[in-house]
Amino acid sequence: MIRSATFGREELTSGALMVLEPKFTDYGSITSADLPQTQQHISSHALLSPRSVLSLPQIEDEPKTSKGKNMSQVDLYQRQPLLPNASKNDKNKEYFIDVEEEDILQHKSNTSNGHTRIEMPLPTPIREEPRYPQEKWKTFFAFLITIISFILTLLSLSLVHDRLPDREKYGPLPDIFLDNIPAQDWALDVSEYIIMVAVWLMIVILVLHKHRFIVFRRMFLILTLLYMYRAITIFVTVMPVSSKTYYCSPKSNQTTSLEVVKRIVQLFSGFGLSVNGKHTYCGDYIYSGHTVVLVFSYLFVSEYTPKKLYLLHWAYGLLAAVGVVMVQLSHGHYTVDIIIAYYVTTRIFWIYHTLANNSSLKQHSSNNYLGRCWWFPCFLYFEGKVNGPVPRQWPDWPFPSPLPRRFLAKSRES
Repeated sequence: MIRSATFGREELTSGALMVLEPKFTDYGSITSADLPQTQQHISSHALLSPRSVLSLPQIEDEPKTSKGKNMSQVDLYQRQPLLPNASKNDKNKEYFIDVEEEDILQHKSNTSNGHTRIEMPLPTPIREEPRYPQEKWKTFFAFLITIISFILTLLSLSLVHDRLPDREKYGPLPDIFLDNIPAQDWALDVSEYIIMVAVWLMIVILVLHKHRFIVFRRMFLILTLLYMYRAITIFVTVMPVSSKTYYCSPKSNQTTSLEVVKRIVQLFSGFGLSVNGKHTYCGDYIYSGHTVVLVFSYLFVSEYTPKKLYLLHWAYGLLAAVGVVMVQLSHGHYTVDIIIAYYVTTRIFWIYHTLANNSSLKQHSSNNYLGRCWWFPCFLYFEGKVNGPVPRQWPDWPFPSPLPRRFLAKSRES
């Protein structure tokens, strides 16, 4: 007798069928007790204990439940596949979808090549706040703090002037540069003219920056730190006048509060420069304010302008170097004043921007040693909403004139 095996049953040559009985319990699913015994045992478990039957009764077309009644719509829905294949006869056939699923998916089904495609539209991402907020009022607040720190520096100079060592008894301290180069009084004026050009050009460049309020806020805060440190170093250590030819105003026998206020107003009106004849008080040596401004302007211009303007960066660096040399030629500062000023300016600038450009450092942590700076809480207040490095988007015309905007936009694209 030749047998041909099929899935779930075996066909005999005599026409009889062998049905394999599964060894599992019926939990009252779709199969019913009213169906013939042979129909209940037809399943995918065909390799279990066999039992032969002589004939297979005809299965009714209409499915029934375990109670013998016609299958309900819910049972029919449970037996349907999740993604039925659509055919030509099923185009108008309706499928039941849960209300919650319909609200979440809001799908649109399209049938092509016998497959169903469900389109799920993604929601448009919404940015709650800009990445580089302007925060103009913080910039104005930083400006006020800078004015206060500058006034403190002038206050320190006004008090130190009367504590200067007598120039007739104490000459300049030994200095390797000043001892070998004769004083050139004109060089100090050249240095201060260079400072004026560098500062005003830096202001114009930063005004044209797209994120100008963030840049100016950083400029004010770094200047605040530099001038506050300078006010302390000027006051604690008084050094002899470095130049034998520089004019210093006579000392006052009694330094009253009114006299100090007059000195501050005089120095402030001349922006701390001697080229206009306002800076006639001596003693502000450690550290050099001229060097601070020159190095500071170079760092900001090179940081916030595009790298392709390398000629501008080199020109600014050269301008700053020439200004520092002019200060030395005039004997306006000791060499150690220049070195300390360069070191303090660059370190504060680099530390500040390292913190500002790394979001992971904008939090207190046992491993974040930069967060131990005393001014770190103020930094978090001013820089907390600025996410990442400020891009070099320059130039950006700040005024409502359409012609420069078109011109500058074309220049940026080129």
